Amino acid sequence: MNYDLQNMTITNHKTRTKHKGFTLVEMAIVLVIIGLLLSAIVGVGNAQIQQARISATKQKEDLIRIAIINYITRNNRLPCPAVPTIAEGAVGYGVEAPLFGTCTGTVINGAVSTGIVPWSSLGLTDENATDGYYNRFTYQVTLTATNTNAQTIAGLKGAISTFSRLPLAGNQSNDCTPVGGNYNPCSAVAIIVSHGNNGTGSYGRDGTQKALPVGADETENTNNDSRFLIKDYAENTNNPFDDILLPLSTSDLITPLTVHGSLQDYRSKINDDVSKIKNAVIARSILTRSGSAGSYNYTIPNNLPSLPANTLMDPWGLNYVYANLSITSINMSTDASLNAFIITTYGPDGLSGGNDDLQYVITVNELQDAFSKVGW
Repeated sequence: MNYDLQNMTITNHKTRTKHKGFTLVEMAIVLVIIGLLLSAIVGVGNAQIQQARISATKQKEDLIRIAIINYITRNNRLPCPAVPTIAEGAVGYGVEAPLFGTCTGTVINGAVSTGIVPWSSLGLTDENATDGYYNRFTYQVTLTATNTNAQTIAGLKGAISTFSRLPLAGNQSNDCTPVGGNYNPCSAVAIIVSHGNNGTGSYGRDGTQKALPVGADETENTNNDSRFLIKDYAENTNNPFDDILLPLSTSDLITPLTVHGSLQDYRSKINDDVSKIKNAVIARSILTRSGSAGSYNYTIPNNLPSLPANTLMDPWGLNYVYANLSITSINMSTDASLNAFIITTYGPDGLSGGNDDLQYVITVNELQDAFSKVGW
C-alpha cells in the first residue's frame, strides 16, 4: 500500500509538472502581443473616425454650395456672411449680416467680406453650419456679389485667389487671366473653409474664436485677406495643415442654373441687350426717315436711343459704348457689306483694350432687311 501510494504520488507529481501554467516570460510576451493588436485596432479605428469626419466636412461644404445656388435663384445675389461673434440664442445668430453690398459687422478687407456661413438665411440647420469637428465654417464672399442691383449675377465676378504653397507668388491655382487682360475669370466668388481637426482660428457656437494657428500655412487661411492656401494634409509641429476648403467660382455657382434655364448668364443678357438696342435704332431710323416712297433714306442715329437703364448697362454695371461708323443714312442702294454701327462692352474689368472686351457689329445688310419690311 505504501508503495502504491508513493507511486501514485510520483505519478501525480509528474502529471502536475507536465501540465503546469505559463511562465512570467511567456505571459509578458502574450501581453505585448495583445497590446500590439489593441494598438493596431485603435489606430485603425482612429483613422476611420478621422476619415469619417473629413467626409462629413466635405459633404456639408457641398450642401452649403447647393444652398447658396438656391439662394441665388431667390435673391439674384449671394448672401453676406453671418457675424461670427454672435452667440447661440442672440439676435442675428446664423443670419447674414445686414446692408447687402456692405455686410456690416463682418470683417471687410478690400473687396471681400469674411464671417461664418449664414445657415439660417440659407435655410440650413445649425448643425449644417459646423464641420465634422464641431467648429463653424468660415465663409468669405466678394462684396460686389452681395449687391442687389440687376447686374450682380449676370455680371458676377470673383476676387478670391487660391494657392498651392507658400510663398504665394507664382503658384496661384485659380489664375486664368487672359493674356493682355486685366480680369481673372477663374477667381473664386466665395469660399467655404473648415479649419480641420485642430480648429485653429475657427469660431464656436458661443461666438468665441479658438487660438490662431502657429504655422504660416494655416495662418494664410485665417488672416481675412482674399488669398487662401489649399494643399495636402501636413502633420508638422511647427507648420501643421489640416484645413479643408471649397472655393466657388462664377462657373460653380451660375452654370448649374443656366444649364437648367433657371438663370440668364452674362452672354445671354448681352445678346438680349444688343438685340433691343438694334431694334431701337431701327425704330428710330424708321420714324426719322426722309425722302419719298420708293427712295426713302433711313438715318442712323449718332447716339443710343432712349431705353430702360438696365438695357443700356452691361452685366457689370457700365454703359454700353455705341459708335456710328460714319454712315449717316441707308437706302436701298447702300453697300450691304459695310458696317453700320458697333456696340461695345469693356467686360468685367471695365477697361478698354483688354481681352475681355466684347464688340457687336451691326451691318448695313441687317438694317436693310428690316427697312425693306416697311418699304423703301
